[in-house]
Amino acid sequence: MTRVLRLSVRSPRGLHLDAEVDAITAEDSSGWVGVLPGRQDFVAVLPPGLLLFRDSDGEGYVAVAGGLLELRQGVCRVLAREAVVDRDLDAISARVGEMRSGVRDRGDRRRRMVDDLAREALRRLELEVRT
Repeated sequence: MTRVLRLSVRSPRGLHLDAEVDAITAEDSSGWVGVLPGRQDFVAVLPPGLLLFRDSDGEGYVAVAGGLLELRQGVCRVLAREAVVDRDLDAISARVGEMRSGVRDRGDRRRRMVDDLAREALRRLELEVRT
């Protein structure tokens, strides 16, 4: 049984946090779960929300846009679609707003790109039919 707890938070954008922590609190579909060193291994699906951690510097927060939490042998790995880490709850709220805006912008760009590709495909089909 390990007495050390390591928290690693990753998203497609990269590694957001990799640190030794004293405790983690996260929410899954059944409610809140606490993680302390020595806890039995488990896996949980994380809904969009907050994960809290405590270390030698105090409390910290990780906002996730849904993801997966795996605890194995004292290493807690969080894989999230999007993640924001901060020590200040007000700051994390502002950063989550920025993250949501960025997600909307990326979605808009993807839709425009698909529309452009569809228009180009139709244009090429029309040219083929004419010749």
